[in-house]
Amino acid sequence: MGESERQKLLRKLGLFLAITFGVAWGGYFTAWGCGQRYGDANFDIVLVLGSLAPLAAMFICRKQEGYGLDPELWGLAPHFKGNFLTYGFGYVFPTALALVAGLLFFTMHPQQYDPQGETFIAGLVEGGMTREQASGMFSSLLGMGVLAGPFANILLSAAELLGFQGYLLPKAQELFGKNAPMKAALACSGVWALWYAPLFFDGYFYGRAYGGFPVLGLLTGLLFYFLLGLSLSYMTLRTGSILPAALSRSGITAMAAAGIYFAKGEVGLLTGPGLYGVFGCLGLLLFGALFLLRIRRMDRAGKLYAQRDKKQKALPAAGQAKG
Repeated sequence: MGESERQKLLRKLGLFLAITFGVAWGGYFTAWGCGQRYGDANFDIVLVLGSLAPLAAMFICRKQEGYGLDPELWGLAPHFKGNFLTYGFGYVFPTALALVAGLLFFTMHPQQYDPQGETFIAGLVEGGMTREQASGMFSSLLGMGVLAGPFANILLSAAELLGFQGYLLPKAQELFGKNAPMKAALACSGVWALWYAPLFFDGYFYGRAYGGFPVLGLLTGLLFYFLLGLSLSYMTLRTGSILPAALSRSGITAMAAAGIYFAKGEVGLLTGPGLYGVFGCLGLLLFGALFLLRIRRMDRAGKLYAQRDKKQKALPAAGQAKG
């Protein structure tokens, strides 16, 4: 890549980041200035609008490049052929992560394991439900989280990932030489995590009552999103589509508290078995390290989607040349 091309690419990335961060962070700080806090109904509206910022940034940048609605370019083309296993993994990944986080937590704290969820059910009964209603709610929350969770929040998840994975990830690969996919996955995951940073100063995920607020929440939250970004980047690089990653992103939200359903005693959001806490991060660390190695190996073998697609497009041309 020549210096002029590199400068053009950096300007495109700068525009994308300026819109993505400017709209979201601008909304947060405006809401705080108006006296709204995380957890307020009006702030929820700001969160939804902020989650659309990456999509808006991607659309503006693509239009500036002369492209319109192109599912292939946007990362919306499903590419099911040869990728059913990745889609399947994207679907079950939140459940797998919940199991790993729960296993790690309850191995270290076996006295807090409540296999029947009796403590959670008792809490619902204290809130006014009958025992039957509480048991049904417990089963429904768990079952719907596993089965429907990957679809429950998929639209907002896709809007977010269309920017970070559909635009930023392939553009970042153009900046790097050797091991470009792996470096781009690391870079984009870091940017995605930083995008959430201001929210942790207002109790995002963990509330405001834990010791070490807000620093410990900020560090854990940044680590969570960075490590999750690595797993999602693998799915996108493997399939050439953001859809498997969107399934996982949606499912993670639905399964975030699953481990807490089986805990008794005092359990913190930061240090408990929930996905957003320390033990969820440990599970993501295992998956993230595995997927980084996988990205590197597939890159060297030419098996990532962009590489396979380039080879397939070259075949007809090669056949015509021989003819």
